[in-house]
Amino acid sequence: MSLELGFDPGYGAYSTWEEYRAVWELHRARFMTRFDWGIRPQAWWDFEAPKLGVQQPREYEYEKATLWENGLLTPAEIVQLEKHWREHFDHANEPGWYGHCIGHAKKGDTFATWLHGEEGRRAHYKWAGIPHALIKKWTAEHKRRAKTIRKLEEPTVEPSANACDATGGAGAARGAP
Repeated sequence: MSLELGFDPGYGAYSTWEEYRAVWELHRARFMTRFDWGIRPQAWWDFEAPKLGVQQPREYEYEKATLWENGLLTPAEIVQLEKHWREHFDHANEPGWYGHCIGHAKKGDTFATWLHGEEGRRAHYKWAGIPHALIKKWTAEHKRRAKTIRKLEEPTVEPSANACDATGGAGAARGAP
């Protein structure tokens, strides 16, 4: 096939694995300049990732997260992807978020299937390829923020002026005469 899509002995430009590897070694630097946003060609996964002790994830959606988790992204890619992932995380946590569409759940369905609530959020995070560590971090931040908002929305009870005077006065505790 190609450096981008990988080796297929029955189809493609390379007849042997050795030829595929040789072409990758020859064109690696030039070829890598064509990839960004956390995308790597299949030849990178075949030859470079094993040297780094990194396994290609089974699901394409998680390739970018795998690179992020292993510190293999450029600083520009980190900025791009974290912004993108945060937008998807925030979207799934907006009030009134409808859910995540998984398309036709069963063969023959003529309607889309939607997942709602936590199940929908998990499906959305997976679809967006958000790294588990960021989900955990942002979920904790989201819960703290929600707790703070709830606390601020609670009505405050002001002590009455008479109650302060009858107990020696709150003013006296603050140093007032």
